[in-house]
Amino acid sequence: MTDNDFWEYPPEQSIAQLGEFRLTLVEPPFPVGKEALPPHDPARAREFAAAFGTIGTVVEEADRIEATERPPFATRADLDLVGVGCWGTVTEINDPALVFTGGTFPLAEQADALSERFPGAVVIGSATIDHNMTYGTHVIHHPGGARLFAAGWSGEGDWDLLGTPQEIVDAFGISPDDLAGKDVELDAAPGSFAWEGLVRLALGRTAPLFRKGRTLSVFRVRHTEEATGDLEDTWIGELGEFDEF
Repeated sequence: MTDNDFWEYPPEQSIAQLGEFRLTLVEPPFPVGKEALPPHDPARAREFAAAFGTIGTVVEEADRIEATERPPFATRADLDLVGVGCWGTVTEINDPALVFTGGTFPLAEQADALSERFPGAVVIGSATIDHNMTYGTHVIHHPGGARLFAAGWSGEGDWDLLGTPQEIVDAFGISPDDLAGKDVELDAAPGSFAWEGLVRLALGRTAPLFRKGRTLSVFRVRHTEEATGDLEDTWIGELGEFDEF
């Protein structure tokens, strides 16, 4: 066993290194235009991380980095690093446990949980991992009731879907020019749809968050037993069958 009894792999175990995972909560009143958001609040960030559904315990604040950067991400030990930024009404969490290719959807589960905890908030996120193809999960919750969930392999036709991009466009007031600027074609097939472009447009309409010059906290955490199993299956998987230490 390792420092966390839920892990089956040692801290130095290699992981799949290409992926993005971000979930953003925007509480009312929503920022307007280029309205300045306050600096990062590390105490609130720790409280948010401790209450997040994939996390059992926050061990320590391991670092504080610019919001345009990411923590190291190469070994199993790095899967215990979670970034959280709290800037006034905007809170962002970057947690590799939001990515899972095994048939359940932690990103969607945590988005639902945040919507329940924070009525009236916008919740928006994407989580992707690159194997031979890219697997992505994307969620957008508007407080007016519009919700979008999409998950599947890039280029494939068999996607899990709930809601429609048009509902999101209407709810957030996204213009045709905005869609064209992000190469979002509303009639595109799910496997070729620009989901991350739509996510960025929806977030920009609610919280025009400029990350350059902002900081966020990097916490070392112990994930829950379920989340740890998902992390192993998704980020290590077959790698563990061939790497020896």
